[in-house]
Amino acid sequence: MLALVPLALIPACAAPREQAAATAPSITLPASAAPSPALEPFRFMIGRWMTVNKNGTMNEEHWTQPRGTSMVGLFRQVRRDGKPAFHEVSLITAEDAGIVLRLRHLHGMLEVPDTDKDVQIFRLVSAGGNRAEFTGTEGKSAMIQSVVYTLEGDELVQTVTFKEGSGEKGYSSRYVRER
Repeated sequence: MLALVPLALIPACAAPREQAAATAPSITLPASAAPSPALEPFRFMIGRWMTVNKNGTMNEEHWTQPRGTSMVGLFRQVRRDGKPAFHEVSLITAEDAGIVLRLRHLHGMLEVPDTDKDVQIFRLVSAGGNRAEFTGTEGKSAMIQSVVYTLEGDELVQTVTFKEGSGEKGYSSRYVRER
């Protein structure tokens, strides 16, 4: 059970990160939480990333440390009026058949869109040198030729390319690391 520290005991002048460190419990992770070596090529994605779109909306993408055989990505888009536009939960897993990226789109209040009821599944094409490329496998994700993450300096670039005839237009987003 996590012990709660009364706010009065935290120095008022402490920076938010210092406050978090002061209240974070010290734990020893079980061996099962040790990151799978297969996830090593994706460590460049770890962190909090954000960008502002041309239309004034804001995107955030957060990638967690690998734990066990998985790492999680959370995405949100904030509309110009400050309300949530949509969210995405991503999961990269090391499996017997290889590395898999799964993602689920959700509307602003976490409703599952009628057109996106199935989890989208992507298989790893290549990874290394601060670059990872996935391709869609089935269902709606099959129309996606590639999803590529690249670290360029201190920017995480995500490029999505659709297969010819899909009717969709590819895009690229450049995220800066949030400090």
